[in-house]
Amino acid sequence: MKLTKRQNALQIKLLDTLYTKGPISRIDIAKETGITPATVSEISGNLIKEQLIHETGEVSSPLNKSGRKKILLDISPNHSFYIGVELSEKFFSYCLIDNKGSLLEQKVIPYNQLVSDTNLTETLFIEELLLFIKQCSAYQPKGIGIALPGHFDERTQMILTNNLFWKNFNLDQILSDIDLPIYFKNNVQCMALSERLFSIDKNMSNFTFLHVGRGMFCSSIYQNSLYGDNAILVGEVGHIVVHPDGELCECGKRGCLQTYTSESWIIKKSQILFDNSDSTYLRQLATNRSHLTIETILHAYKLGDEGVINILHNAIKYLSITLNNLSMMIDMDKMVIHGELFTETQLADLINDYLENNSTLLATEKKIHIEFKPYLSINGAISAAGLCVIKQLLS
Repeated sequence: MKLTKRQNALQIKLLDTLYTKGPISRIDIAKETGITPATVSEISGNLIKEQLIHETGEVSSPLNKSGRKKILLDISPNHSFYIGVELSEKFFSYCLIDNKGSLLEQKVIPYNQLVSDTNLTETLFIEELLLFIKQCSAYQPKGIGIALPGHFDERTQMILTNNLFWKNFNLDQILSDIDLPIYFKNNVQCMALSERLFSIDKNMSNFTFLHVGRGMFCSSIYQNSLYGDNAILVGEVGHIVVHPDGELCECGKRGCLQTYTSESWIIKKSQILFDNSDSTYLRQLATNRSHLTIETILHAYKLGDEGVINILHNAIKYLSITLNNLSMMIDMDKMVIHGELFTETQLADLINDYLENNSTLLATEKKIHIEFKPYLSINGAISAAGLCVIKQLLS
């Protein structure tokens, strides 16, 4: 059935409420959205016929033991399927999800340190994507989302980034070779949008998602919408100055947060430690300074390597200062932190300790809940597929 512009807007509002608040009854949808109960019933009836939503059963309120019980509605799984991809310096990851975010297929192509030039090339990326689309053909995927380590420049079909690794990574061939709708977005923005859509937490209207990787970026959902969506500098938290007399960042400033906390700088400092310390465990864990990874560094940390402990504790100190400052600048109920560093629970605990003991007066007025999202190499790809759900069902 062809919907009018107004009908489509109301349907999107209803579906968005089901994704973020469901299971929920028709009357509660009406209260939540301001849509009349009659219109909610009409729209939900049509969506049930399309098998996009379904009734989950009755629920009775302890406040209303007599009278008609509420019937809950929820999004139906397996209505449609979407492919997500993340481009990372560590890997290419591919996944297939259904419209509720359930992971059905996945593939990760890791970076091979033993290859002199990176093995993560445009050619490999496209070849593997085409193979993955074929692998998922039985699901008849409706679209492809691609999470980028930067922003998409529609004019040049390139990734807008200062990272030389991606500057010449041309996405034009993907658009010409693949006969499916393709959506590009910054990887952390994808993660924030999908966190709101698929999280079991039903209070995700104001939160910030911070990713700590080779670079650093944060993205905020404010009043259920992505804040600063069209301003590419919004979220560049890695370039907040935390030490005015600190090390020179590639951006030209001194003492940027990422010179202390990003994975790339932690690895640089660990390489210096590898070269100059006879007592570091890093020499036992890697045969060459170029083979150092965050996983190796975390292993040395667990073994009690004093040099590594100093590097990582400095990283956490400056990250905590930034989080404390962000809590006074951004209206949020929660900060979701994501990164391989925080697979080491001692570092996650250290952040909470710093925030507890060094909060400013204003920050103590409203305690920000810190949540660490379990790190998986497939997370970005799942969020990119979630972008497809948003583009095709909620736009």
